[in-house]
Amino acid sequence: MVLTDEKDLQQQIKNGLGNLYYFYGSDILSVENCVKQLIQKVGGVKNITRLDGQNLNLEQLADEIEFCPMFSEYNCIQIHDCNAESLRENERKTLLEIVKRAAGQTVLIFDVTGFDIYGGKTGKNRKPTEKNKKIIDYIAKTGIVCCCEPKSVTQLSAEVIAKAKKNGCIMEKQAAQLLVMQCNCQTLMIQNELNKLCAYANGGTITVQMIEEMVMPQLETTVYVLTAAIAKKQVTKAMQAVEELLAMKIEMPYLMAVISGSLIDLQRASSARLEGKTVQDVMQDFGYKFSFAVERAFRDSAGETPEHLAECLDLLCRAEKKMHTGMVDERVLLEKTVVEMLKR
Repeated sequence: MVLTDEKDLQQQIKNGLGNLYYFYGSDILSVENCVKQLIQKVGGVKNITRLDGQNLNLEQLADEIEFCPMFSEYNCIQIHDCNAESLRENERKTLLEIVKRAAGQTVLIFDVTGFDIYGGKTGKNRKPTEKNKKIIDYIAKTGIVCCCEPKSVTQLSAEVIAKAKKNGCIMEKQAAQLLVMQCNCQTLMIQNELNKLCAYANGGTITVQMIEEMVMPQLETTVYVLTAAIAKKQVTKAMQAVEELLAMKIEMPYLMAVISGSLIDLQRASSARLEGKTVQDVMQDFGYKFSFAVERAFRDSAGETPEHLAECLDLLCRAEKKMHTGMVDERVLLEKTVVEMLKR
């Protein structure tokens, strides 16, 4: 069985555990949460044998598979970050044979958070690399595979509202969406900020104003605000974003690189719109992991032309060259460059 959400796993294990599990995906927090659910089910970490998948001892694994626990209900083995691509052919065959022997009280868990199981492939149709996929496919037939990929703003917002309610708070839909976007859809960050907001609200309502005052926007979020303001020629909003970025005290070369990346997102979206392409087309063609970034680019580039955005990128490129001479005030340089962009 293949699952795509940790909640589905929670529902599945309510009636008992199976023998085989495999967790992977770009949403690392969700992968870790899946493992935590199983650890809790078997009675905690004291009942887990954890093996390093990068230095996997197959003889030890074979022995562990056959172990019959006397003081716990399950013989639970976790293999962390085993990359089948790094194993020799005979090792892969041996590993699969051992996996097939998992039965009875044995619960075998594979989890991947430390390497790219897709082998660098991007796009919505990407799959795990061939040798990893063989193990995953077998486990999908006889056990549980959970692929944890980042969720959309809408999905995450609904989860945030539900979690706030569970903590005794009411959360406005607009506030939930703002929180998700402020945190760039990073589930661990969303969770930490939501805990803080719920503690502050103390059973009350979490509003947009509370999030604006209490949740520090991430660099990328503020850059999106800046580039959107440039595209729409909103001078006041753009200069406010510049002030916020400068207050973060980020090194100017890195800051300019992030601004360039955001402008390129807008240019791609603007060009795609002219060609009748969709968000999914852009994600697949350019390897975006998060749909919300492309959706935002489509929204913020409405009415823009690729030519104007190219001019803005050219101005930024010239500013970077001046910056590298070491004879300019970087703060003033950024402000002047943004003003020039707004004039175009």
